[in-house]
Amino acid sequence: MDKTEKLFQYKPGDNLPFGVTKVADGVQFAVSIPHGRECYLNLYRTGQKRPACRIHLTREFRRGCVYFVKITGCPGIQNNKSVADILSQEYEYMYEVDGKEFVDPYAAVIHGRERWGKRSGKACVRGGISLEEFDWKDDSPLGIPFSDMILYQLHVRGFTKHTSSKVEHRGSFAGLMEKIPYLKELGINAVLLLPCYEFDEIQAAQKPHGIPVGEVPAVRAAEDEAKQKSNASKNDQVKLNYWGYGQSETYYCAPKAAYAADPHRAGLEFKALVRGLHQAGIEVLLDIYFMPGTNVCLMEDCLRNWVLEYHIDGFRVNQEVMPAQMLVSDPVLSGVKLLTDYWNRELIAGAYGESGTFAEYNEGFMNCARRYLKSDEGQVEGFAGLFRRGSDNMASINFMTHVNGFTMTDLVSYDVKHNEQNGEGNQDGTEYNYSWNCGVEGKSRKKFIQARRMCQIRNAFAMMLLAQGTPMLLAGDEFGNTQEGNNNPYCQDNEITWLDWRMTSARTEIFEYVKKLIAFRRKHPVLHQGRELYMFDSLSCGMPDISIHGTQAWKADFSYYSRMLAVLLYGDYQKKDDGTVDDSLYIIFNMYWEPRSFDLPNLPGEKEWYPAVETYGNTFSEVPTPVRRKKRRRKPSLESQKKTIVPPRSIVVFMGR
Repeated sequence: MDKTEKLFQYKPGDNLPFGVTKVADGVQFAVSIPHGRECYLNLYRTGQKRPACRIHLTREFRRGCVYFVKITGCPGIQNNKSVADILSQEYEYMYEVDGKEFVDPYAAVIHGRERWGKRSGKACVRGGISLEEFDWKDDSPLGIPFSDMILYQLHVRGFTKHTSSKVEHRGSFAGLMEKIPYLKELGINAVLLLPCYEFDEIQAAQKPHGIPVGEVPAVRAAEDEAKQKSNASKNDQVKLNYWGYGQSETYYCAPKAAYAADPHRAGLEFKALVRGLHQAGIEVLLDIYFMPGTNVCLMEDCLRNWVLEYHIDGFRVNQEVMPAQMLVSDPVLSGVKLLTDYWNRELIAGAYGESGTFAEYNEGFMNCARRYLKSDEGQVEGFAGLFRRGSDNMASINFMTHVNGFTMTDLVSYDVKHNEQNGEGNQDGTEYNYSWNCGVEGKSRKKFIQARRMCQIRNAFAMMLLAQGTPMLLAGDEFGNTQEGNNNPYCQDNEITWLDWRMTSARTEIFEYVKKLIAFRRKHPVLHQGRELYMFDSLSCGMPDISIHGTQAWKADFSYYSRMLAVLLYGDYQKKDDGTVDDSLYIIFNMYWEPRSFDLPNLPGEKEWYPAVETYGNTFSEVPTPVRRKKRRRKPSLESQKKTIVPPRSIVVFMGR
């Protein structure tokens, strides 16, 4: 026996999960390694070069391709410390196969990446051990239906890294926690976090693809390692993977240490963030990008781990790598929200457990709405269909902007991308932005350009927040954040991607408008019905649940050159929180560049139309004044009662009471 094996007492283990777990009589290590190799578990005192203990993984520790080692004691333990305390506080670990070491893909903590974007030439990445207890304080899933969600996509680092964020711990989980009151004020009840697991943000050297479970990575050749060290030492020349997508050497089960105010307690800090958001009524979803070739068992175990260990409410996953069959048949994930680019409806119809947990995150709504916003031909029929698309067993995530593309301000300020700072000759990023600069490329001091852009921003938010489905805002859009025309800032860790929280008067105007529009949506359940709308009178009340109109009431205009659309949502089909039926809403879209006259259809009984929202002049009527007409009692009629003039490129919402 090697003398280093005498430091701890150990024996074969016998139970899952993979990784490092506390068990009744000690701490267990479990890892998958192919047969017939010389294997060791190497335990290092934190930061030391040589292992303090090497445990030879012989046949007695193996079940199938999995080695189980249970450490039960440590001779000479002082101060009544347990084995779990000693390992958590003083040790890190690696596995060794045929003389080559690798990090446990199930490691809950990663040492050696505590400093964002910086590595010393002597840096060594190892698995850490985290066995601390956390007080969740009776935390439980919020279970917010997709139809009631206001989703908010954000980057943990960029959200508070700018000095204007005025948080104590900028660019961290703790910094995001300090902004919870802001999220509540805006009306957000769910956040989608960009990758915040342990990815390697440094792209200075070529690295191998992700290592599937059961395969051991080859050690880098000496010349590659020397090149890595040389590049890493030149931090000003390192190109960063700011977003966190598509990188090798990713450890999906560990919160990113560099995103923590205290990198040595990243897991506990992330749990505190989730608990704080839940206490504020905000769900937490993670965006997880699995590298091609990632073992399917690791992917499933990863999602389970985030649900059970960190109380995560949902995930956006890349379905082309993660098999959909595993997502819908896993019992642990049965009540968790799952977002992918597409779903097979037949597959989810037979899903395990709860329904209503699936949503499509795709760009169909965004592309059509953007084209309609900029007055392209032939968009009215497509937008009308997407606008009324409800959610039965599968929700639709509607967004005008997301991380990969223009921000809302840039969408109305640039006709083309400006990605020169990415260092790729402006060849990266999509060419299809469907944007309009409103007459001037980039920033402008001309008041009529500024006014036109503000109106377009209000239109864009209205298209998204008044539609059925689940709206998703991109962080910073609500106060005019800009990336200076960069539609692919994946490598920009600077003020291009950091949110500038300095609220100018113009930005305050956008923020107040978005906040009121979110409140308006939440107040009127007809805007988020959580079901497919039938477009016929299923209540025998004289009106369909939803109907599509043009400039003439009850006559939709889907002609190629049409830019006019109106949608009537009848209030009797939904009830408010107080049990009363909702108000009917008539939403008029005039994306033509001249004013247009629209009919207002009759409502049954003594109901009147009240102007409630108008984007051209940013009118938001808390106590609206009715559109006057001669009062008379009559039976329901489909004829028009009155006309209204809608300004160019604007949206008007009437409320029927």
